[in-house]
Amino acid sequence: MRSITKVVLACIVLISSIAFAQEDESRLAIQIPDRVFAADIYLQRAFPSGDNFVGNGLASGTGFGIRLQSDVYKNIYVGGALTQDYFDVKDVQEIGQFDRATKFNAYLFAGYDYVLNDDWNFTADLGYGYSQNKNKQGFEQGGGTFRDTGNLLRLTTSTEYALSNGISVYLSPSYEKVFYKIETAPALGDHFNVGNYFNLAIGFRFNVRDYNSMDSTTSYDQEIMELQSRDRDDLSIKEKRKLYFLKKKAARKARREHRNNN
Repeated sequence: MRSITKVVLACIVLISSIAFAQEDESRLAIQIPDRVFAADIYLQRAFPSGDNFVGNGLASGTGFGIRLQSDVYKNIYVGGALTQDYFDVKDVQEIGQFDRATKFNAYLFAGYDYVLNDDWNFTADLGYGYSQNKNKQGFEQGGGTFRDTGNLLRLTTSTEYALSNGISVYLSPSYEKVFYKIETAPALGDHFNVGNYFNLAIGFRFNVRDYNSMDSTTSYDQEIMELQSRDRDDLSIKEKRKLYFLKKKAARKARREHRNNN
């Protein structure tokens, strides 16, 4: 699991470096390019719920997650994610003789990205995969470790705000149901078979965009003229920044052409 996490973190570092490298270009973009890859890293608060051993036995926990996703067709995306959460036991009579648990998830997902405007996106995806609770006993309980495993079904949504074309911040509520493979007496019913968790996360999303998909019919000079023709007080902060960087790019282009002609 540690090796998988390291590989995913390395991919996130790579994608985030590409996103940062695109920042200068994104400031100059006349229109927003399509997102082709995204890497997320986030912190989350996890709340066990339901009338079962998880909801009654575990206190709320804290964890983190990492995600990689790729757009495949018209804002439909697929990807994979890893999460890890840490819980304390609040009732050993409900859950068993241990005092803390670490929950690890690894799953694949597919979803849809709704682009509201230049600043706001809303996403929703459904994931399925593997879940494991690593349960640790305290010294007075024997100091042992044992695991409960199962299959995970997770619904994740997010409200995303673009800080730039390359970086976004988002708030993500999610709900997951874990179907545990725990052998218990039939009289206990589903008490130890299912665990429910509600999660609330906040994180950063690093975007890699396809600048080749942009419409190039509008030149930088035309965009500059359009912005300059408007009252400066009516321009938004983003439009003022765009005008500033477009002028810088146009000046660099003019100097380069002048050198080439000489």
